[in-house]
Amino acid sequence: MNRKSLLPASLLIAGLMVGCSSDSNDLPEVSPPPPPPPPPPATTIVDVAASNEDFETLVAALEAANLVETLDDENATFTVFAPTDDAFALLGQETLDALLADPENLLAPILTYHVLDGEVDADAAIAAAGSTVETLNGASVGLSLAGDDLLVNTSTVITTNIETDNGIIHVIDAVLMPPMPTDASGSTIVDVALADDRFETLVAALTQADLVSTLADPDANFTVFAPTDDAFAKIDSDTLGALIEDFDALRAVLLQHVVLDAAVDSVTAFSLAGTDVETASGALIPTAINQETDTLTIGGANVVITDIVTDNGIIHVIDSVIIGDVELPTPATTIVDVAAGNENFSTLVSLLQATGLDAALDDASADFTVFAPTNAAFDALDPELFAALGADPEALSNVLLYHVAEGSVASDAALMVAQGDDSLVEMLNGESTALSLSGSDLYINTSLVSSTDIMADNGIIHVVDQVIVPPTSIDASSQTVAEYAAGNDNFSTLVTALDAAGLVSALADPDATFTVFAPTNAAFAKIDSDALNALLADTPALTSVLLQHVINTGAINSVSAFAANGSTVNTMADEDVAVDIVNFANATNDMTSEVAYDTSSGLLVGGMGSSQPGFTLYTFDNDLGGSGSACVDSCADVWPPVMVTDGTVSGVPGLGMIDRGDGNMQATFQGRPLYFFANDAAAGDTDGKGVNDVWDTVAQPQTALTIQGSIVTTTDVVTSNGIIHVIDTVITETLD
Repeated sequence: MNRKSLLPASLLIAGLMVGCSSDSNDLPEVSPPPPPPPPPPATTIVDVAASNEDFETLVAALEAANLVETLDDENATFTVFAPTDDAFALLGQETLDALLADPENLLAPILTYHVLDGEVDADAAIAAAGSTVETLNGASVGLSLAGDDLLVNTSTVITTNIETDNGIIHVIDAVLMPPMPTDASGSTIVDVALADDRFETLVAALTQADLVSTLADPDANFTVFAPTDDAFAKIDSDTLGALIEDFDALRAVLLQHVVLDAAVDSVTAFSLAGTDVETASGALIPTAINQETDTLTIGGANVVITDIVTDNGIIHVIDSVIIGDVELPTPATTIVDVAAGNENFSTLVSLLQATGLDAALDDASADFTVFAPTNAAFDALDPELFAALGADPEALSNVLLYHVAEGSVASDAALMVAQGDDSLVEMLNGESTALSLSGSDLYINTSLVSSTDIMADNGIIHVVDQVIVPPTSIDASSQTVAEYAAGNDNFSTLVTALDAAGLVSALADPDATFTVFAPTNAAFAKIDSDALNALLADTPALTSVLLQHVINTGAINSVSAFAANGSTVNTMADEDVAVDIVNFANATNDMTSEVAYDTSSGLLVGGMGSSQPGFTLYTFDNDLGGSGSACVDSCADVWPPVMVTDGTVSGVPGLGMIDRGDGNMQATFQGRPLYFFANDAAAGDTDGKGVNDVWDTVAQPQTALTIQGSIVTTTDVVTSNGIIHVIDTVITETLD
């Protein structure tokens, strides 16, 4: 069959050949096919980073460290955990400058610590959570999970799987720092503690619990989470004294800080975040990473120093003592007995007696946690409010019960609640408070917990520096957010702006739910009038600014905002705003501070670095609407400006600077220039208050809720479609 079928074909081919050979000039010209298009140029990790404005600092750093060629290699494959510009900014300009000044020894090792050899996508990284992975600089990073978030050491991965031709990029929110162990070889754990005056209380406790010889064993291997003296000082002195004298309880507490038979370095600890660690006492202590502070925690305590490497293990320093489930020694007295025996609580005791609540808190069969205001806290309460509470026993009872929770909550448990997903605590009056952290400081609402773990037979007392007043709301439930603003003279500029941006109808939507941080007219007046008019005429920019004041995912009341302390929330401008509780009493006042806070008067005063330390500061209403100071020449002789001579203004939060037009810089607070009054004869005088109805002191509550640095002056205006919190400064970051 095959042979027969081929014959006709061969004859046909021969015939075609003959026909074609008869006239070769009739052949058509055939153009050669075009060459194939060149392959598209490779898009490398460097190309992707260079084309993204969020990585400008990263690209500059790679160039300075001569690493561009490495990550631009089309034949290599990498995984890069890429910090954003905001992540680098968290380091501070001084640190950034130091890194850039030493690219070979400092910068390059940090940058290569963000790079893995080979491609690891998000799924593979998540599957590797709980382990460590070696980076290009030879050191390892720890991968862990916090809910749905992937963490690298303590940094959170915020965007995954940006593909390139030579690898993959995952975006992170903080710069990774390679571990830098402290070499204490030649010393045991005990030797290190004895030589460091930060651990005097720990050494005394170890001695009392007969654990010195154990931790000095050169043949053993330990991981010790070592509380500093300041950590022990957070515990009430009487409770601490009783603990030191209680051998069994003390030993149990200390052994909760020790892991046997393993030297767990910080990177391994990062990888274990979210799990429980078995300690030498047998207790399981939870570990976590606080994603707001990028800090490893154990038992609620922050790990503040890592990797002190000794001959028999490793030390990590913590800022709180881990109590866990150990029952601290308690005096044979109730909460009321303890309070009555402490002269700092005499006001609290008298108020408890006045309301009859002393009997409830004297119940030996009950179990309470009391956040107890000191006499100084009650003294700082607004006198009118204090008088009103004294005249209304029911209202006073409600306030006092707002300081009491059912059950005993020790300080370490409170710290874990503060760092958890639900940090609200129901109090005995039926309302909730919020526990939160600012650094190592524990807050309940806006009150600082200044001392912890005062033990009683029927509970625990934690001391607070302010009276915790239940939030009161303004009922505007018959109006929408837009209607309330339109009907309030303090928001006429805001309403004008909303109208110009076409946002009035949106905020009038009865089916929506908003949280609005509403700037007053005075807040808008801090903006230069020409700049404000230009903003009102620029609809896209104005819309962006206004939407940064609006959250459309729910009505966030003040207590929920307190709970968000130290975090950020996303706004309708798709820009995050920072939520912080600021404690002005914690402000520094040293020889460089131009401004200080006087806790007794609640006023801003001149700092130690100013020309008149302790003297009252003032603001000038004629400055509103301008970009500088309206008080010059003879006015400045009577009202001397607070000058900044070192290029940096410091003292209290919210400070800034303006140029006075002559090259000299003046300090501002929340955008308002600050002045002294020449006729104030002594520190504390306020003779300038109210002069010509344009001069005023700068009064400031000890603590304040801030939104992107703007102080919340009124909370919880409840409308039919959301909630309004009033702020004192317009948030303008979207204009930057």
